[in-house]
Amino acid sequence: MQEIIFFLLVPFIAMLYEGVHRKISARLQNRIGPPIIQPFYDIKKLIKKKKMKTQNDPFFRHAPLLYFLSTYAMFLFIPFSLIFFDYDFVFLLYLTILSSAFYVLAGLSSDNPFGIVGSAREMILMIVYEITLVIAVFNFMIKSNALSLINFNSSLLLLSLPLSCIAITAVSIVELHITPLDTAEAPTEIMSGSGTEYSGRKLAFLEMAKYMKRLFFTLLIPMFFFGKNMTLILPMSILMLFIYTFTQATTPRYRVDQAFRVCLIFMVLALTDFILVMRGIL
Repeated sequence: MQEIIFFLLVPFIAMLYEGVHRKISARLQNRIGPPIIQPFYDIKKLIKKKKMKTQNDPFFRHAPLLYFLSTYAMFLFIPFSLIFFDYDFVFLLYLTILSSAFYVLAGLSSDNPFGIVGSAREMILMIVYEITLVIAVFNFMIKSNALSLINFNSSLLLLSLPLSCIAITAVSIVELHITPLDTAEAPTEIMSGSGTEYSGRKLAFLEMAKYMKRLFFTLLIPMFFFGKNMTLILPMSILMLFIYTFTQATTPRYRVDQAFRVCLIFMVLALTDFILVMRGIL
């Protein structure tokens, strides 16, 4: 029952996490910052905003909703397994890739130069970070000897698979568009990247998907690091949120070529762990 309740409350918890993220970011920059419930007001305003006539491209009209739904679907597996079957982690990986693909599609279909540039940058980085994510997750599942996420019960993989832990943390920073790897959404360069052309409900879906993706990774990473212990995952998720916010508030942005090279390094780290695990060294 608690699993269903959590799944239904995911959008609200994600907005609450976003509010905490903004408040921490403000305090790190010596500002008061908005109230924690500000994201609720933002989404409410966007939903109520008058619908504007836009182009008839079906991808432009439906990509934000598909991005939202594919991101929401990831919570069917994390942190509780509402749906479970053998190799369900492969389907979870598929959903994460699909979510990123819809985000790219939203920008490409907008016919906005900033949106197209943002999507192009995201595609360049996707080539590396999605492969890194797949390798790292496979490392965790092989090491825990589990075929399904519901059977994942290994703890302290942070100590036994340190390279994979570093790699998946880096992937989450790229996926969440956090500096120094937020080249796809560089506000000072390309405004809002893929979401530049959107407004109203479409923009609300894009923003909600981003909030939920941040919540997803703040829960996923502690689960892989410390095991499926909810009494530990929840406080660690707050710590991950602080780490993300601190990183975003204190680091400069990489150029896209620099970000690509950095992502390659993390892919090599995950691949190194994979070789060691398959050879039985780890």
